[in-house]
Amino acid sequence: MPRSLKAHQGRLQTLRIAIKRNGFLTQRAVSERAGYSLATVKKFLSGKPVDFATFTELCTVLNLEWEEIADLDLELPKKTSSPIVQRENRQTAKDSAREDSAQRNTEQASASQDTQDWGEAIDSSVFFGREQTLATLEGWLVQERCRLVALCGIGGIGKTTLSAKLAHRVADRFDYLIWRSLKNAPPVQEILASILNFFIERPTVHLIGNEVAESFDAQLLQLMNCLRNERCLIVLDNIESLFGEGDRAGTYLSGYEGYGQLLRTLSETDHNSSILLTSRELPKEISVQVGETSPIRSLQLSGLSTAEGQALIHATGQVNSPFIGTEAEWNQLVKVYSGNPLALKIIAASVRDYFDGSLSAFLELAQQDLFIFGDIKQLLAQQMKRLPAMERDIMYWLAVNREPVVWRTLQLDMVETVPLNKLLQAIDSLERRSLLEKNGSRITQQAVIMDYFTGELIDRVCEEVRSQTPDQLRSYGLVKANSGDHIYQAQIRLILAPIMSKLQTEWSSTEALASTLTASLEPVQRLPTRDLSYLGSNVLTLLHHLGIDLQGYDFSNLTLRQTSLQGLTLHNVNFSGSDLSDSIFNQPFGSIRAMAFRAEDNALATGDTNGEIWLWRSQLPSAASPGSIADICSHISTFEGHQNWVCSVVFSPDGMQLASASADRTVRLWDVNTGECLHILEGHQNWVMSVAFSPDGKLLASGSADRTVRLWDVNTGECLRVLEGHRHGIWSVAFAPNGGYLASGSADSTIKLWASPTGECLNTLIDHKHGVWSVAFSADGTQLASGSADQTIRLWDMPSGQCLQTLNGHQNWIWMVAFSPDGTQLASGSADQTVRLWDVQTQQCLRVLTGHSNWVWSVAFSSDGNYLTSGSEDRTLRLWHLGNGQCLKSLQGSGNWVWALAFSPDGSQLASGQGDRNIYLWDMQAADLENASEPLSGVQEAIWSVAFSPSGQQLASGNEEGDVHLWQLNKQQSHCHFSGHTKSVWSVAFDPSGSLLASGSADQTIKLWNVDRGNCQQTLTGHRHWVSSVAFHPQKNLLASGSYDRTIKLWDLNTYDCIDTWEGHTSGLWCIAFSPTGDFLVSSSMDQTIRLWDTSTGTCEQVFQDHENWVISVAVSPDGKWIASGSADRTVRLWNTQTREPVHILKGHMNSIWSVAFSPDGRTLASGSDDKTIRLWSINTGKCLKTIKNKEPYDGMNIAGVEGLTESEISTLQQLGAIDASAEN
Repeated sequence: MPRSLKAHQGRLQTLRIAIKRNGFLTQRAVSERAGYSLATVKKFLSGKPVDFATFTELCTVLNLEWEEIADLDLELPKKTSSPIVQRENRQTAKDSAREDSAQRNTEQASASQDTQDWGEAIDSSVFFGREQTLATLEGWLVQERCRLVALCGIGGIGKTTLSAKLAHRVADRFDYLIWRSLKNAPPVQEILASILNFFIERPTVHLIGNEVAESFDAQLLQLMNCLRNERCLIVLDNIESLFGEGDRAGTYLSGYEGYGQLLRTLSETDHNSSILLTSRELPKEISVQVGETSPIRSLQLSGLSTAEGQALIHATGQVNSPFIGTEAEWNQLVKVYSGNPLALKIIAASVRDYFDGSLSAFLELAQQDLFIFGDIKQLLAQQMKRLPAMERDIMYWLAVNREPVVWRTLQLDMVETVPLNKLLQAIDSLERRSLLEKNGSRITQQAVIMDYFTGELIDRVCEEVRSQTPDQLRSYGLVKANSGDHIYQAQIRLILAPIMSKLQTEWSSTEALASTLTASLEPVQRLPTRDLSYLGSNVLTLLHHLGIDLQGYDFSNLTLRQTSLQGLTLHNVNFSGSDLSDSIFNQPFGSIRAMAFRAEDNALATGDTNGEIWLWRSQLPSAASPGSIADICSHISTFEGHQNWVCSVVFSPDGMQLASASADRTVRLWDVNTGECLHILEGHQNWVMSVAFSPDGKLLASGSADRTVRLWDVNTGECLRVLEGHRHGIWSVAFAPNGGYLASGSADSTIKLWASPTGECLNTLIDHKHGVWSVAFSADGTQLASGSADQTIRLWDMPSGQCLQTLNGHQNWIWMVAFSPDGTQLASGSADQTVRLWDVQTQQCLRVLTGHSNWVWSVAFSSDGNYLTSGSEDRTLRLWHLGNGQCLKSLQGSGNWVWALAFSPDGSQLASGQGDRNIYLWDMQAADLENASEPLSGVQEAIWSVAFSPSGQQLASGNEEGDVHLWQLNKQQSHCHFSGHTKSVWSVAFDPSGSLLASGSADQTIKLWNVDRGNCQQTLTGHRHWVSSVAFHPQKNLLASGSYDRTIKLWDLNTYDCIDTWEGHTSGLWCIAFSPTGDFLVSSSMDQTIRLWDTSTGTCEQVFQDHENWVISVAVSPDGKWIASGSADRTVRLWNTQTREPVHILKGHMNSIWSVAFSPDGRTLASGSDDKTIRLWSINTGKCLKTIKNKEPYDGMNIAGVEGLTESEISTLQQLGAIDASAEN
């Protein structure tokens, strides 16, 4: 019998006439009258198959006989014995179709993925009764079009299953359906972003701004716009996860109040959609609006009837072990358990297993209160008492894991080694008890059961800390470092945080609680053999999240399994003799500028700002081999040799070689298996930004900031050809798949196509408005993608060069674009801190991946296209699953670059702004200068610039997030911050009076702040690129600004007008500084020069050209006799302003110098570098007086005799300061 029907092609005109005849002006009007989605109506009217019931009802709305419209020859038997038989066949077909519609589950719904996203919805195909309830809810959603429907009831009553069944039943009545589970209490903006990302992926939905907004209010506005313009059903399951225990009903957990605003807006604001939510208690925002005639409805779900309960119990039985009972006994059983479906399923297992299915025997004991039922928690408590130890362990571990897992995960979780057969028997037993659910090869728990065991774990851990009898703390990890990032955060929110909150209310101080926790370790540490439990890991994790300074703590002779030590400062911590298996540490890599997968085995190469190339073994999960998060990405080896940033890496086509491009102006070829450097290719005169192999692996192309492309012979290392034509630096090169031509993207805003054999320029593509940072060919070579500083991606037809499409959405420069292996998707990484995934055919943004806290420099697809890696200025490497957009793993690098330096006016202090997001004050009068003061708190991003006020009582800073911070150093370092810039603040400066503060930003503006009032006094505009440096004239009311647009502008602060623009540099400016009298100004640039300008005439009087790389920083001595410059060539140079000659070349830094500053007495120069050091130099002798360096995060950490780490991991820890104390002794 048919499950669907379609209109006969010869009847389509009849349908169109019927629409007009019945007074419908549009197809949407038909959909609103019928209660079906517009997409369904369009399918019906175009002759495409729709559900049988849908087909007949739409015909009824149009006053048509469905038999006359349907293509019956394709759907019904061609011959019937009589009209009566024909009608019976049709009725049977209709009943069959409706029955099929009622049994559709999540897998069937996935076929409608264009309009439906079922998230974590459960399978509702096995369903009993509640037809009247379903009909009521369906009427509210479809006929009455209620804005919000709340389905409430106690745990286990069947809210989730009923809502899933309802959603499947009415799905065709909505344009879009979205299901979201709140079981793991995600932050409200995470849920909003998830829903909005669904809409972004649908080209027919208009989203305000075309991307997910940053603020909660803006996201809410976007959502409401979608709900008004489209007919959507959004299901929010498990709302109760957001409510606090013991509070008034419907009171949100701290930090989750935004959900209240969301529900208020969804219920109070008129829109065209419906929200279905499930909860054990009615949110207070909803309760005051519920009414019989209100668009807000609430239904309190009651238990199953006796017949429904009996059907459910029979479904849990087995053919050879039926349930036996009289009608009265069935009535009694269902009544005792209040018709609660979960309770009945659980108790059915006991009746079946312990009473041979006899209801009378079971009820006899139930009358003795041995199987009482007050609520589901009480029943679960009874069940837990009867669980064998292994089954109880499994239940606790499923609650900790918080997502479906394979049996192997559980086996590895457990403290004691468990034989596989016993583990599988225990899992099978729990399934028979209806305490867990299977999803393919994975198992998990219902939300109410997970909540119960989570709560039990929390309560028992707290009791054990009180009594100093750790049992649960030994048996279960409270968090698992190797969980996916989203699960790890849920474990912190839902397990760790409640434990800490409960404990902190009972102890007099955090320090007293810490002492209690550490005391529990001492007996374990004295054992003759190492304890294998989770006690050490749990205590360390609790101490860290309590905010305890762990310096000097003793965690020796412990098992520290699944412990995240990323981001922790562990100075002088003792881990000697401990097992650190499966723990996660910081890595010594810097910001990830480049990455590439090897096709055959998904080995991953990354290049960083430390000048190193890291090779990683990637074991990516698959359906056949789910794997462990711990195995996903492990470090194999490090290739060292470059003397500056690694800007690009690429594997050769055969995977045997790796090419790298560096800011040290070289290209290197490496043997991947041995790590040997095969060739050093020299010839470029500036940073080498990009490399690419030809498809046959014989040629290598390199693009450089020196404006040239070079072609090299891979075998000999010989430069075969130099391609010239770009007016500015070249940031990206890529060969076409056929090898016939090469594309280059440049800071001059153009893309050039070159003939590979001859070097002839075939075409120049000019549509971009700003620099082109990345180019990439599709696998078939028919398209070229380009990412630009104009914040767009363009798709070009190849080889014609016609621009096919412009992709908008990023809010800042696009550093990298990459095609998926099959060419259907494009990934982009941006300075807006996001990764975007695009559909190449529709040009729509499929996903926005958020999580990075700084520029995303690089992205790369795995060979199967299912995974994506991204590298960022925030020094993290992230691995994303593109199926759900979740971050599977995040590895944290370690870099404490010194970005900015400033002496206090009296010279007693040196302030340093650093990559660890802190500002340090160094006492210049201290004898050793070994330790800075405690860092100034309050800044959450890397510090680009610092400046003391003329009085020395205030310190200003600018950071990568666009904020300006101001500290009052004489008032216990209190501070405020000024917001207004939309991008990074590169430079800050006080005017001579100290009342005005200027800030220059990547948003191309300068802001003038009134220091006393804290408000923005004026915004200066005119630059066409980043404003990298600002400086006040020491004697006149003037401000100078330097920019990446290669100009210096002079501003009159009386009128705020730009009174002069100086040009001369051929690349962007890094830094400017006035002389003490203001007679001249010096500027440093990416063009590797320093220029000295006469401020009275604006003419360039001198160009200093001795540096061999970018000149990043420049300063003038207090007496005006010296100019100091710091460069990416790793040198500081001193110049005499009278003779204009170089005086000293100061060598010692191992990487680029980002800041130089003279002491007020002019005798000392400070320089800060991304080698993590500050050096103090004598101006007279040019000698290094002192090297200052902050401690590494693991400085003095004792790892003598540790187990569970590879040699590579031990080496990594030692690079970050760890020591083997036994070897030193």
